[in-house]
Amino acid sequence: MPAPNPPTLVALHGHDDDESKTRAWAAKLAVSGWSLSTPSAPGRSWFESTPSGVEEGSLARSIEQVSHEVAVAAEGGGPVVLAGFSQGAAMALACGGVPGVDAVVAFCPFLPESEHIDLSAGPPALLLPAAHDEAVPAFLGEDAAVAMAAAGRPVEVHTVAGTHRVGDEALARARSWLGKRMPRRMRFSVGLPVDRVASGEELVSGEAITELAAAWERLGFDAAYVTDHPAPDVRWLAAGGHHALEPTVALSAAAAATDRLRLHTHVMVLAYRNPFLAAKAVASLDVVSGGRVILGVAAGYLRPEFAALGVAFERRGALLDESIATMRAVWSGETVSAEGAAGVGWSARSVSARPLPPQRPGPPVWVGGNSVRAMRRAVECGDGWSPFPTPGGLDRAARTASITCVEDLTGRIERMDELCADHARSTRPVICFSPFAMGAYLADPDGSLDAMVEEVEQLGQIGVDWLCLTVPGSTRSEVLERAAELGQCLGLAPA
Repeated sequence: MPAPNPPTLVALHGHDDDESKTRAWAAKLAVSGWSLSTPSAPGRSWFESTPSGVEEGSLARSIEQVSHEVAVAAEGGGPVVLAGFSQGAAMALACGGVPGVDAVVAFCPFLPESEHIDLSAGPPALLLPAAHDEAVPAFLGEDAAVAMAAAGRPVEVHTVAGTHRVGDEALARARSWLGKRMPRRMRFSVGLPVDRVASGEELVSGEAITELAAAWERLGFDAAYVTDHPAPDVRWLAAGGHHALEPTVALSAAAAATDRLRLHTHVMVLAYRNPFLAAKAVASLDVVSGGRVILGVAAGYLRPEFAALGVAFERRGALLDESIATMRAVWSGETVSAEGAAGVGWSARSVSARPLPPQRPGPPVWVGGNSVRAMRRAVECGDGWSPFPTPGGLDRAARTASITCVEDLTGRIERMDELCADHARSTRPVICFSPFAMGAYLADPDGSLDAMVEEVEQLGQIGVDWLCLTVPGSTRSEVLERAAELGQCLGLAPA
């Protein structure tokens, strides 16, 4: 299944920055599978300044060099994003009109003082001044955005927290902005096999998590996911259930081994946790990962697990709604004063939490569940919707609506669109699903892989944005081999 040609990020360094520093922030900005180019200025600087403004000769030489880099990148057939930091940001704005550039991102930006720059020329631009920048004051970036907008250039500006550097909040905003503008392709979240406890340290260890997460990123997958079962009962385990590591702990290990891979809870049962503790844990993971968390959540369905944790099973839906609202309030940065209304007895008086998650206004929340109530929850307070297949009566066990074939899922997506219209929501939540063919693939990876890949294409055609995949194998080497084979068949571009 051929994938669209991936974009190329051309990253321009700041004054006198070395390549390693530039590649560090550029690697976090480039989405998994993107190509990356970090050209060096002809000298220490992209251009020289004089009392009357920019030395035009040095600026012209640098524009010519960047134009060549963009032309080489465009030969790959994918979009080209031009990004820069500080003087590199000024250079990116000056080169916005270079043919072949599809988007510009400028960190700690300013406009070069030159009469030969056409502010109206070029693709959409995102300017990200830093509020406490001691080298390039934020007002310079804000003024540049005003001037560009006045000239008719499509531009957005967000002043972010931090000093003279490419910080996590700026990177998270840039990734989100680019994600809305680059050609869409189906994205893939691949499970870390830490539920296979019988394998011992081979698959359930810090070493296994870091090695596999790094491989997911290298192979071109977009995210790694883990599940959430703090106290599963023996009966459910005997019927095919599984154990799980604590999600934020497992994903923190994955974060340490990667730069771009998203970190996905699929799913976290928020009713099991005090919402303030959950908000702190998820925000902490977002901080240490540089803004890469996808928070998949659901109401849960294992009654014995709720009992073991002392949580009222009948209140799980209300607890989920309350938790999402409370966590978003905590992440807003404002003080929170509220009472637990779902019968759990917490009381908050002027509570505040720092640091805030780099993703603003918080990590995306993908709501799991097939029922209309779960779908409505995704529309009302979520960023995504995560339904799941229900073969063999799983709908009854999970207490949710049945989705047993592509036609069922198509009908549910149509219902989702109706709910969006009812709530005046202009954009449908991101849809994340697991292929119906996943079970057959895990049972017979050699004989069923082609059928699953064909289904992946079909799911993309009906509107699925992300797929959650599982890679078979009882040893690390087998899992790695199967993951490489799967990525190749899906048309992913290895880093």
